[in-house]
Amino acid sequence: MAEVKSNIIKHLMNDASVFAVFGNRITGDDVPDGQTYPYAYLWIVTSPQQYHHGGDSVRTVLVQCDVISDTITGADDGAQLIKTSLSGFRGQMGSMNVGYCFVNFRDVPKDPDQRAYRRIIEIEIGTNN
Repeated sequence: MAEVKSNIIKHLMNDASVFAVFGNRITGDDVPDGQTYPYAYLWIVTSPQQYHHGGDSVRTVLVQCDVISDTITGADDGAQLIKTSLSGFRGQMGSMNVGYCFVNFRDVPKDPDQRAYRRIIEIEIGTNN
């Protein structure tokens, strides 16, 4: 079974416009201490495998990508770049064969305790891996 988060990160790092904004600041789960803005992290919400009489078939994976920035513009622009890179994608994503990739964008109000802006991107991927 292909590691979904690392394959999404590889795909995003190969997109020149995403890399220009985030550099290597897109991670899975853990964000390093003192990370500079903007950055993003991914986590798997659910990853159920569908089955039929011949065995397993398509797996639908729901991944959440949180984009964090110290400015509204940084959060919005960064999230839009990731959304554009993934929305409607079909093909090879790292070592994972993607049949479809649907993306939803969620606006989140600023948390006054965090001093940063957050945007949520919901990524749904259909794969055989």
